[in-house]
Amino acid sequence: MKKGVLMGSLAALLMFCAITNASNSRDLKVVNSTGYPIKYFSVNQSGDKAWSENELSVAVKDKENFTTTLEVAGKGCAWNIKVMLAGKNSFTIYKDVELCKAKVLLLAYDQKTDTPIYKTE
Repeated sequence: MKKGVLMGSLAALLMFCAITNASNSRDLKVVNSTGYPIKYFSVNQSGDKAWSENELSVAVKDKENFTTTLEVAGKGCAWNIKVMLAGKNSFTIYKDVELCKAKVLLLAYDQKTDTPIYKTE
């Protein structure tokens, strides 16, 4: 009897953890409209100094998209996006991107002013 109660409790705890962890992450579709392939993509919480690892295994061509998973548990809505565009020797940073309600992030880049531009949907 005790073993059955223990196993039931353990199963309930595992289900709760799975549900909680599922709500702590969210998929985000990223569309590359920079005019360049993106060869490096990383995110961090606004104000954080540590960045995630490069999330791309291959470069994402202009006009293509990919999906990334954000770990959102206990974090605010503002995120920084760090990319390296093919043909560039420095990172481009999109600062304080509001991602709480975003399902799609469109990344663009103004070549004349060297300015990162984004839009969320």
